[in-house]
Amino acid sequence: MYWGLHILMILFFIKWNSAGISIGSEMSGGVSNVTVENLLIWDSRRGVRIKTAPGRGAYVRQITYRNITFENVRVGIVMKTDYNEHPDDGYDPMALPILRDISFTTVHGQGVRVPVRIHGSEEIPVRNVTFQDMSVGLTYKKKHIFQCAFVQGRVIGTIYPAPCENLDRYNEQGQLVKHSASQNVTDIDYDI
Repeated sequence: MYWGLHILMILFFIKWNSAGISIGSEMSGGVSNVTVENLLIWDSRRGVRIKTAPGRGAYVRQITYRNITFENVRVGIVMKTDYNEHPDDGYDPMALPILRDISFTTVHGQGVRVPVRIHGSEEIPVRNVTFQDMSVGLTYKKKHIFQCAFVQGRVIGTIYPAPCENLDRYNEQGQLVKHSASQNVTDIDYDI
């Protein structure tokens, strides 16, 4: 019970400055086997964020987000692999992190400007990302509101808004409906 209260206090404190919940950018030991569930994030610049960069090394893997609600969030889900802040110049730029096996199930909300922005890169692709049961009401009507670059993964069932072309589409029974157009398509618009 104490930890739950502690986490809620931290989330309330950081919701204005960064994200409702964040992993990275410092993760040199790696982050894995984490479940985040039953979370309401409101009036925040970002809802859920994973950030890393060349030189960070290690990994973010086997992360599950479940039953997440956004209210008035600028960007709902962010994965960024070019967060180039380092404490000094002594880092190894060849230490490339691994991002894989990340799932989002039952994500809903209203007043979201960009529901998903996954910014992988050629050197740090984001692998095996899954979206299922997602419906996010938007405040900004622009064509590319589900944004992706160098990401591989899947969408199960129908989600709103429409996912980017980088993700395979599966029906509710888990049968492949459509392969991705390209996992390397870049469709990131930081102006929104």
